[in-house]
Amino acid sequence: MGMQYFFTGKLVVRPTHAKLTRDTEFFGKMDPYVKVQLGERIFRTRIHQEAGKTPSWTDAFQFARKNEVVLHVQVCDEDLITDDLVGTGKLSIAEYCTPEEERKKVTVPI
Repeated sequence: MGMQYFFTGKLVVRPTHAKLTRDTEFFGKMDPYVKVQLGERIFRTRIHQEAGKTPSWTDAFQFARKNEVVLHVQVCDEDLITDDLVGTGKLSIAEYCTPEEERKKVTVPI
């Protein structure tokens, strides 16, 4: 017998900090921000001006989950003309979407 799990409810995501290994700036420091996507919904943190490779953020985003099981994360560097992609990552959230897991701190490799 097969089983299907439906993960509905809310998911709160708080990007807190990054230790980036890639620097997209030749002069000056990067101005990083994070884009977080679950399904069709995308949130973006504020820009941490001149943070370089060690930015931090205080933003919190609330997603209304339906059946999504993968959270996509991008770190970008704001530039005048076109923003640079610093790195991407994804996290399978299925194991964190159970009634027993109230809060869990998770690191997403970028």
